[in-house]
Parts: sequence; C-alpha cells; structure tokens
Amino acid sequence: MNRGTRRRGHAVAWLLAALCLWWWPAPQAIAHPHAWIDVVVVFETNPEDEVTAIAQTWIIDPTYSRYLHDDAMAQFEGATPEEKLANLGAEILENLGEYHWYTEVHADERGIAVQPEGPPELVMRDRQIRFQFRLTLAEPVDPRAQTLRYAVYDPTYFIEVLHEPATPPRLELSTGPCRLDILKPRPDPMIVARALALDYNQTGEADLGRHFAEKVTAHCD
Repeated sequence: MNRGTRRRGHAVAWLLAALCLWWWPAPQAIAHPHAWIDVVVVFETNPEDEVTAIAQTWIIDPTYSRYLHDDAMAQFEGATPEEKLANLGAEILENLGEYHWYTEVHADERGIAVQPEGPPELVMRDRQIRFQFRLTLAEPVDPRAQTLRYAVYDPTYFIEVLHEPATPPRLELSTGPCRLDILKPRPDPMIVARALALDYNQTGEADLGRHFAEKVTAHCD
C-alpha cells in the first residue's frame, strides 16, 4: 500500500470548523483520518544558541488542497487569487489557536507555550496547498542544557500529520546541526480500533491524535 493510499481517509467535521470551510464532499472511506498533512519544521535560534521559534510548512494532500483553493476563490475577499488565499490563510491560523496550532513543545518535562508571530503564507503549488507560519516560544530554550521535544498533530485525529520524508526537521546551532530523532507512533491496537470505528461525521476524543503523533527529540551535544 503506497503512502497516499494509506493516508487517504479522515477530515471534515472538525476541519469545517477549524478551517472555516463552507462545503466539503464526503469521501468513500469512513475511518479516521480523512486528510493528511506533510509537515516541515525548522527551529530558529538567537545568538546564544537558544531556540526561540519554530517555523512550519504544512503541505496538504492534493484532494483537500483543491477544495481549499476552490473555497477560497468562491468565499473569500480579494482582488486576486493570491489575496484570497492570503485571507484564507489568516483565518486558518486564527482558528487553529483553539488547538494550539497543532503544536506541542517541551523543555525537559515542562510544556512551553507558543504563539504565532507575523502573517502566515498560503499558496497553491504543484496542486498542493502549502501553509507556512511561525510560532515563537514563550521563553528561549537551550537545547544543550534541556531536552527539547515537540510533536505536531491534530488532537482529534481528523487529519494525519507526518513529517515530510525528504525534508527532515532541522535545528542548527553555531557549533553545527543537532540530531533530531523522530519516534514513530505505535498506538495500542484498541486505540487503532477506536479510530477505525469513528464514522465520517464523528470526532475522536480530545487526545486521540496524540496516540498517532510523531514525537521528535533534539540532541545537541
């Protein structure tokens, strides 16, 4: 089974609210997830080599990219297609605040709050929406003194989020790049069965997506 077939499946009720779509045709599959995102992550640092921000690019699957694009053209204001897509991107970023922008960051065992800074960018390229935004950390984190960990996932598992294989996450210090290890999810079979049992119009419990999330740890020796 190829990657596209494996991921084809689960994203409407939540996504309708979070991405403010007006209409979305139902796919044939009934199991979660209903859509997928490839994420590219790059950490930003200050002169002291402390991590201060996390920049993300979400590459949305072609089917739902087309629906997002068509919805932006029909529903959003703008003199050009680029302006309409920009307005859609701004609304997506605002609505994702309720879900902490799908991003969880830890320094050792402490959760670090994040907040968007600057306007997002949303463009259509090669039949796929690319949604770029930047989240600043509430406090700088020294990845040499603390264990920096993060995960990017939809809490309800309406959307599957995996790192883009050809572009691994990146964190570079003045002394060189850190090693970022991606721990693949290994959900309990009962959790998998619960996700498969959800119908198209049903939403998983608030922490369902955590079981299917890739968790990344930075090693900056």
